Amino acid sequence: MKNLYFLHGMESSPKGTKAQLLKKHYPDCIIPHLPPDLKKRDKILNDLVKTPSWLIGSSLGGLSALFFAMDKPHLVKEMILLAPAVGFFDSQLFSAEEQDRIHSTYVPNGINCTIFAGTRDNVIPLESILDLIARSPSRTGITFHKLDDDHSLNRYPDKLLESVQKMVDQRSDS
Repeated sequence: MKNLYFLHGMESSPKGTKAQLLKKHYPDCIIPHLPPDLKKRDKILNDLVKTPSWLIGSSLGGLSALFFAMDKPHLVKEMILLAPAVGFFDSQLFSAEEQDRIHSTYVPNGINCTIFAGTRDNVIPLESILDLIARSPSRTGITFHKLDDDHSLNRYPDKLLESVQKMVDQRSDS
């Protein structure tokens, strides 16, 4: 399965729990190793994604997916975001300009997006994710799931796999 990408979070890697779960079920899923630096992540994605693709992003990977979709919506067919880092602000990690960009993220019009958030997430406030949805120009393409989980969202791997399968099924119908 080409053009399916998983973007891991800041403290994860292509060997993380979700990455390995996706690789097991979708062996062709592309999982690049991404550094914590947002500009370097952007460059890697810009160099890697050249045709319309499906993005799955966890935490900082979700933020990276959003930035890429905002910059190049014509290259994003659909997204699944797992606790996207839209409310995590560390002045040591992010410049003022990056923090402003994070505050203004949105799901671009015409891109279907499934977002998962944990009700016990102590890293990304649920309100920040709800604000992301509210800022998005068209909320009709956004599906939002609150799960009884923490930031890792590892308690419900079946929910992630169901969403990916739904995305894959829709993809084969088009």
